[in-house]
Amino acid sequence: MHGMLVMIHIVLLFFYVRHWEHHVTFAFTPTNNDFWPVVLSASLQAFYTIYTAVLLFLTQRLAISRTLVRRVKLTAVHDISGAWAGLGSALTGVWRQTDIPASWWTTSAVAAYLASITVLHVTSSTLLQFQTFNASMTTSVPTTLGWLDDSSYSYLTDLGPITTSLPVVNHLTGLVSAGLSNTTLYDTLKTTAIAGNATVNATTVASSCGLVPNVTYSANTSTAIVPFGPVATRMLNASTLWSDQIHIIPWMEYEDSYGGVSELPGVYLMVSTLLGIDPSVQDEVAVNMTWAIPDIATPYVIQVYFVYCSLSANTTDGVVNMQTNSLLSPTSISQPSTQWEMYQFGWSNTSWQTQIGSALATPDSSSGITFDGTPSQITELSVADEYIMSLIGLNLTEESTQFRDNSPPISNFTLRPDELEFAVARAAAQLIWLAGQMGTANGGIDPGNGTAYVNEEFIALRLNINLLPLAFAASASVIMLGLALHMTRAFHASHDSQAAIPNIGVLQLLWLGHRSASINEVLEDVQHPTEANLRRAGMIDVCLTKTISDKEEFRNSTDSLSWCSRLPS
Repeated sequence: MHGMLVMIHIVLLFFYVRHWEHHVTFAFTPTNNDFWPVVLSASLQAFYTIYTAVLLFLTQRLAISRTLVRRVKLTAVHDISGAWAGLGSALTGVWRQTDIPASWWTTSAVAAYLASITVLHVTSSTLLQFQTFNASMTTSVPTTLGWLDDSSYSYLTDLGPITTSLPVVNHLTGLVSAGLSNTTLYDTLKTTAIAGNATVNATTVASSCGLVPNVTYSANTSTAIVPFGPVATRMLNASTLWSDQIHIIPWMEYEDSYGGVSELPGVYLMVSTLLGIDPSVQDEVAVNMTWAIPDIATPYVIQVYFVYCSLSANTTDGVVNMQTNSLLSPTSISQPSTQWEMYQFGWSNTSWQTQIGSALATPDSSSGITFDGTPSQITELSVADEYIMSLIGLNLTEESTQFRDNSPPISNFTLRPDELEFAVARAAAQLIWLAGQMGTANGGIDPGNGTAYVNEEFIALRLNINLLPLAFAASASVIMLGLALHMTRAFHASHDSQAAIPNIGVLQLLWLGHRSASINEVLEDVQHPTEANLRRAGMIDVCLTKTISDKEEFRNSTDSLSWCSRLPS
């Protein structure tokens, strides 16, 4: 049984190393949190109490029996028998050995054995415990799609009126702007009751801008003939701009040189800022426009550049916090342009690029700010124009004030290509997000539904082995095994003799005194029956055995009791 106890602790130690006990889990509820820990602690205490009680009973009987059949001091028999009464008695017996040493080792062994049992009792309730931990599991939850596929953009879709709401988006934060992060659109979860993170589709809108060369401008008609590809051209309305302005040119379907109808996916702009381009290509891309001011003879010359910005989208996996619906993982942004270059036209039949470009170029959403010179020079920028200018750092209201104060139209702002690309991409992403938020009932687009896989986090209970109590319990069980083997003399057991009496107590001592005159003689010399005197008198060798003759039946056996020499029968 001692070996089985040691094996139990070895198995628990192996479980601890592998953490196999963590597979026993319970949901964290008030009932489980209050009930199961109590049941576990009470069960462990009950098991160790009953098990050690059986061990103590068997070990004590065997140890005393093996002591009585050996040649030992009578005082040693008294000390060893008394030590088994309890840990306190055992410690007292060890202390008495300092006065009259009769059985140093055996009484110390009994005290160590009982102390080990006490260690098992103390550690039993903490050996195994239930602990809370953060668990997770993968599950699916419904989502609202953040990116609208091409099937959502029909020829009847008109997102132009939504552009008037673009300036509001920058003031939205938290749950109000869920689904949009800078230029990234991502799916949002329809439930916030689950704690954890979800993997969703995240689509980043990017833009690539380039200069359009060889534009033919007519001041008389305020029109410009611009190339739409290698051979196709298109005449567009090109009103004169004030300095440091950006204007999205409205455009519609046009016929190419092959007689087909095509659409240019992207945004066409007129820019009247400084660009910092190489002087060698200045004449190729710059268009000189004049701004005539009443009462001033010489009109101002403003250099305007025609810029085309294409749109693209890249979809990757994004990580979203389920309770806040905020995007946690950073989104990759395409490498921005570092210097202005000529744009290389390419055709595309993706509907979303066409719809977004057309919506941003709508002339119906006026900013309400007008720049008027001569009757033929009246420029009124749209809300989308003003918004893109604000993203870059231009203030249309301040420019209007300067215009009313008759300040000259001199450009002092240098526009970088990456600034314009980010502004166009951000305006496009916000427009798509607004369309999905408004839905078809309010002039937007139905975003559609999807599914996301969620790494749900929750608190649970699991079984845990405590190493420190296990180390003490395992050490105590090993010590008990070694002491039990020694005290019971398991490997030196005698098969032809047994103790004449099973224990040493008051009744057994009275019986021995009655049967043996030698005991009476030893004790008669003790005048004062103190513990020390009696122990000193008992320092004589005894061997209380019954010898069973092998030649006779057990029931007719001849019993002989020895007191070093055989006692009289």
